[in-house]
Order: sequence, then structure tokens, then C-alpha cells
Amino acid sequence: MKCLHFIFLLAVAAEIGVPAKLGVPMVNTELDRGIAMASVAATSQSVFYAQAEEVYVQVRTLLPKISGLSVADHTILATKVTDLRMALELVPGASARSHPAIFLSSVRG
Repeated sequence: MKCLHFIFLLAVAAEIGVPAKLGVPMVNTELDRGIAMASVAATSQSVFYAQAEEVYVQVRTLLPKISGLSVADHTILATKVTDLRMALELVPGASARSHPAIFLSSVRG
């Protein structure tokens, strides 16, 4: 799995479109991980919060690079991006003012 993740990141870095068959599972896994980390973060100063925040930024960068994304997959991933954003906002000490780039609109279709 790590090899596929590495290939996915290389393709994104080279600005090559990544097929949905490879990109969707990777992004889905990252979103699950980010939601879990945000859920256990005690404060916005927590290492878990920082990692969840990083996942949010990375996923928002990676999603537009996935080619051939079905409407169903797009809906699922967009919902999870929103779930992660909401989980980050619910962490004590987090606010939209302190991290404006993080809380912009979710995935655009």
C-alpha cells in the first residue's frame, strides 16, 4: 500500500493526472486518518490537530489531480472533506480566524 501511495504522490508532484482507481482509495484513507486524529485532539495545540490539519490541506491539493472521478466518489470524498473540516472546527481552541486557509469552502465540483 505504501508503494502505491508513493506512486500517487509522485504523479501529483509531476502534475500528472492520477486515475481514480488509485487516487480514491488513497485520499479516502487519508481522510479517515485525518478525521480520527481531529477527533482525539484535545486542543488546537495538539500534535493530532496539526496532523489532521495537514491532511486537510494535502487532500484539498490532491483531489483536483484525480482524473475520472465518478459523481458517487466525488460526493463521498467531498462529504469526508467536510467532515474533517467540521472535526477540526470542533477542537477546543480552533477558530476560523486563526487558520483562514484551512476553513475555506470544501471540495469544489
